[in-house]
Parts: sequence; structure tokens; C-alpha cells
Amino acid sequence: MLDPAAVAFYRNKLKKTGVALTLAQLRQQLDRLKIKTDRTELAQWLAREKLTARFSRVARPKAYQTIGVLRPGVYFMDYAEFHKNWGWHNKGCTGFLLAVENVTNRLFVHPCKTKETASWEEAIEKFIELTRNVTTIFSDRDTVVTSRNFRGRVIDKYNVNWYFLKKGSKAYLAERYIGFVKTKLSQALESRETETKNWIQFVDALVKEYNTQKIEGTSYSRQAVDGNNFQHFLQQRFKMDDPETLFSGFKIGPFVNPQWNLAVFKFALGQKVLLARKANWREQSRGFSKYSTEGGFGSQEYTVSGRQLRQTAAKKFVAVYALAEMGNDLHFYDAELRAVGN
Repeated sequence: MLDPAAVAFYRNKLKKTGVALTLAQLRQQLDRLKIKTDRTELAQWLAREKLTARFSRVARPKAYQTIGVLRPGVYFMDYAEFHKNWGWHNKGCTGFLLAVENVTNRLFVHPCKTKETASWEEAIEKFIELTRNVTTIFSDRDTVVTSRNFRGRVIDKYNVNWYFLKKGSKAYLAERYIGFVKTKLSQALESRETETKNWIQFVDALVKEYNTQKIEGTSYSRQAVDGNNFQHFLQQRFKMDDPETLFSGFKIGPFVNPQWNLAVFKFALGQKVLLARKANWREQSRGFSKYSTEGGFGSQEYTVSGRQLRQTAAKKFVAVYALAEMGNDLHFYDAELRAVGN
């Protein structure tokens, strides 16, 4: 019988790293831990373990990528197939590209013939051109959008930031609205007196009707919110003067005593700074990566226009800054700024 310690070691290693060890690697680790096993027995057990793992349910990731700061024009995007075998009734379309805004839930749906690069490019360009206020896109790591050339063209042409969600997570908001759109399209098809398989005829009417609805608790329709009225919309939506405290607990500072400000804040109001490329949603283009792989700091100079201390979820205080050229929201941290000349 295989030593239970060997079984426990292998499964704990797999749980922590997500990487299955080979037989040679497992034997080497067990030898190091002085756990004695029979080679043949270990090989047979490992083969059975891997066979079982292929059909077991993937563990749900504990960490999900979410939007920690509220900004206008942040969209979740995904693709969904819909009655693929009805393509010839729908001008060859077998599914649709869906994008939904993070806070307003403003919706965009565009029928697509395939999920290949050309069809996706056309749909995404149409989405950006028609929606106009798109600043950031979050998506899963689909084959098309992982192409640096493809995302580079979109970013260069439209000045849009494109981020990938954390590995193992899904574009949850987009997934939710894919289900919503499929349900509404199915209801529309069933409500017709004469049987039809042409679902694309209902898409524009569905999106228009949904986007003209007023957002509950506000005076704004989904399509009426833009960069100019976004903060006022948030105040109505969350019933508070400063919605950012939803994410930071509370904020303090700057202080009346100048010496306190010198001791607490690294950068002064009006000071010129450089911004890390990784933190700059107008320049960043390679998804989630370290500052070093993004080329460090950009060359454009920014002006510090605001500063405060925020309490984090871990009950720690961190300094946050606003840059005049990026708006008045306090989005940036000490590590993301560098004084000009340093």
C-alpha cells in the first residue's frame, strides 16, 4: 500500500501550485523528505490520480479580479455562441460579442459570424466607435485578444486600455449579461406568431430599450452617463457624497500642519512627477505584469493635484494621489509615481 504521507504530499503540492508533478519529480521530492515508496506502485497510483483529475471539477479560484476604483468607460467583454446551427438564417452569424459597462451596465451587443480575428476586430472596432466613451476593456484570455498585434492596433487607434482578468476568473459581469441577452432573444423568438430562427433582427431593439431605461435610484438612463456627469451619477447611485469610501473605509488629510504633510506624503501638491506605465491606463497595453516588464516610468510629466491617506481593508494607511492631467480622482500610490529629475 502506498505511504499516505506520499499521497498527502502530492495532493498538497498540486493544491498549492496547480501544477502536477511528474513521476521523476515526485520521487525526487519524496526521497528528499525520506518518504520511502515502491517505484512501480507509485507510478500506478500517479497514473490513476491523473486520470481521475482529468474528469474532476476544477476548484473555484479564491481570488477574482475586480474593479477597485470607479471610473467611467470601463467595460467587461466576452463572446457567446447562440444557436450556431441557425447561422444561415442570421446572415451567417453564429454568436455575438457583448460588452457591458462596469457601473451603469450600459450594454453593447454585436452579432458575429465567427470568433476568428477578422470578425472580432470588426465587432470590437464597431463597439468602440459607436460607444465612444470606452477607456478600459477587461476580458478573458481569448486567443484573439492575446495577440499583441491585435490589441496594439486597437490601443493605438482608439487609446483604449486592455486588461486580462486574473487566471481562472471569468468576465463575470459579461457572463451574467450574456445569459440575460440569450433569455430575451429566446423570448422574442417564442413570442412571434410565425415561427422564425432569425434572432439578429431583435438585437438592436433589445439593446436600445435596455440602454434607455433609467438606472434605479438615479435620474440617469444607462446611455446618458458620461465622464462629465459620472461623479454626480455615483453620488446618486450609492447615496453618498464620496463613493470612493466604499473601497477605502475612510480617508484623512491633507493636514493643516505642514510638518505632518512632509512626514506622511512623499509628494507635494503642485510637484511634477512621472507615472509608472503599469499604472497608466492611457498607455498600459500588456495586461497584468510587473513594472519592469512595462518599461518602468513614462516620459510625460504630471502634476500632483490632490493627496490623502486611505485606510485599506487590512487596516493600514496608504497615501494616494490625484494627478491634474488624469482627473481629480485619487487613484495613484507612492510606488507608482517618481519625482521629475530623480
